Amino acid sequence: MKAGNDAGPVVGAILYLLVGPIIWAGHLLLVYGPQSALCAFRITGMAAAEAWLISGLVMGVTVIAMAAIALILWRPHRTAQLFRFHTASDDNRSFAISVMRVLGVLSLFGVAWAGATTLLLDPCAQLR
Repeated sequence: MKAGNDAGPVVGAILYLLVGPIIWAGHLLLVYGPQSALCAFRITGMAAAEAWLISGLVMGVTVIAMAAIALILWRPHRTAQLFRFHTASDDNRSFAISVMRVLGVLSLFGVAWAGATTLLLDPCAQLR
């Protein structure tokens, strides 16, 4: 009989379960940081072109984040291998996959909602 827990590293489990919210947080960082900086330092007279640049940046980052979350939802076992996460039993594995998928779907909606604002609002209106 083997002493101890053979379920793998705790950090891998935390990263596996929270990979969707981590991507969502990265999306918010990559959207609102450059957007605020570009709006704050924009040149007058180029407002229309810069608005398209900022909207394109937001949409590009949104598409990449949504694709990453969709990939982890589609291939949960590959994601588990990436973080070296494994469980001792099949029941624990199915529970972990369910939790990761629920948080991933919530993150997918959060990324889509934050990205949709670029279609509805002026990208620099809140900084005036």
